[in-house]
Amino acid sequence: MRSPVALVLLALCCQPLSAAPLLLISIDGLHPRYVTKSQDPQLQIPNLRSFLKEGAYADGVVAMVPTVTYPNHTTLVTGVSPSQHGILSNTTFDPLGKNREGWYWYAEDIKVPTLWSAAAAAKLTTASVNWPVTVGDKNIQYLLPEFWRASTPDDLKVIRALSRPEGILAQMEAKLGAFVDGNTGTLDSDRVRTKFAVALLKEHNPDFLAVHLIALDEIEHENGPFVATAYATLTEQDRMIGELTQAALASHPDSVVAIVSDHGFIATHTAVNLRTSFVAAGLIKLKQQAGPAAIDSWDAQVWSGAASAAVVLQKPGDAALASRVEKLLNELKADSRNGIARVLDRKQTAATGGFAGADFLVEFAPGFYLGSGLKGDLLEPATSRGTHGYLPDREEMHSSFFIKGRGIAKAKALGTIDMKQIAPTLAGILGVSLPTAQSKALAVASE
Repeated sequence: MRSPVALVLLALCCQPLSAAPLLLISIDGLHPRYVTKSQDPQLQIPNLRSFLKEGAYADGVVAMVPTVTYPNHTTLVTGVSPSQHGILSNTTFDPLGKNREGWYWYAEDIKVPTLWSAAAAAKLTTASVNWPVTVGDKNIQYLLPEFWRASTPDDLKVIRALSRPEGILAQMEAKLGAFVDGNTGTLDSDRVRTKFAVALLKEHNPDFLAVHLIALDEIEHENGPFVATAYATLTEQDRMIGELTQAALASHPDSVVAIVSDHGFIATHTAVNLRTSFVAAGLIKLKQQAGPAAIDSWDAQVWSGAASAAVVLQKPGDAALASRVEKLLNELKADSRNGIARVLDRKQTAATGGFAGADFLVEFAPGFYLGSGLKGDLLEPATSRGTHGYLPDREEMHSSFFIKGRGIAKAKALGTIDMKQIAPTLAGILGVSLPTAQSKALAVASE
C-alpha cells in the first residue's frame, strides 16, 4: 500500500496541464521524417528540431481517409473522423461538374464541435489565419479564412468580406500590404500569412491562434518529396515558425506551440484517367458536343481523393449496378500496369471512416494518382511529381505532431499516434472540453 505522501505526489504528477495559450501551426505536407531523421545539410530547420529536445513529438501520425488537406485539417481541430465531421474530401461530390471544383470551404459543413467553438464557449479569444474550412465560423473572433475561387485579385475582395471582425483585413492591409488568397502556395505567400498572424498575436493576444502554411505541399506536388527544393522551402518555413513562436511568447510567455501536418507525400509518375473506363463501360455518359468533354448523366461516378478515389452509385441499393462496377474495378486492378493497388467495397470503405456513403474506394499504387480525363487514354504521364491521398496505413502518408511549451514534457517520443488524439490533447492544453472526440488525449505533460 502506498503511503499518504506518495499518493499526494502521484496525484500531483498525474494532474492534467493547467490551461495555457496555444499557437497551432500547420505545415501542409510535412512528413515527420524531415525533422526526425533527415540529415541532409541543405535542410536547416533549428526551430523544428528544437521540439525533439524541448518538447514531445510523434514518430508518425496516422492520418484520415482520404489523406488530403481538408478532411485531415478538420480532424485536427475536432478529434473525429471525416465520416463524423462531414468534410469528406477537398472538393465536394459534384458528379455533373456544376460546382466548378468547389472545395469544402465553409465551416457550417462541420457537424461536430471544434477547438474554436470549445474555446469560444470558455470565453477564450480565438483567431485563425488561412485554416481550412473556416469561412463563416462565428466562433473565431479574428478570422482570416482560407478561400479562393478564381485566383484573381477579386478573391481578396471576397476574403475581406468574409474576414472577422468586419473591416479587420482592410485595416491590417493598410499597415502590412496585401493579403493573399488560400490557393497561392509560394514561399512569399506563406511569408504574408506569417506576417498577418504575427500582427494578430501582437495586437490582439489571442488565447488560441491556428495558422496554415502551404508552400511545402505546393513544391512537393511540383517536384516530389525529399528533394532540394522541398528542403529549401522547409528551411524558409522554419524561419516563419521561429517568428510566430517569438510573437506568441512575447504575447503570452506561458504559451504552448504545436506543429502539425495533414499528410505525407509519395513521388509520382503516372496519372490514371479512371473515368475513361467508366465512360467506355456506359457508367458515365458524355454530352454529344464539340470541344471539351462534359458529362450528361451518370450511373456511377468517381470522387477524387488524389491518390485514391471513391466511387458513388446513382442508386446505392442497385445490386446489379454495384456488381457491374465491382467487375470493372477488379478487371482494371488485375493488370498491374493500370496502377490500382486496392479496391474496397462499401463495408470496407465505411470502416476507414472516410468517404461516407461511397460504394467503393480505389487506392492507386505508389507512383500513380487519379487523373481528370474523361476521354482518351487510361494512363498518361504525371503532371504532378508528388502527391498524397494513398491509404493512411502507408508510412509515407504519415503526418506530423510536435509540441513544446509550459508544462510539456521534454524529449518525449510519443511513437506513432492516431490523428484523432491531437484535438483532445490541444483542448486539454487550452483548458476546454471536446466531449465528441473519438480518442483520448496524449500524455504530453511533464511529470
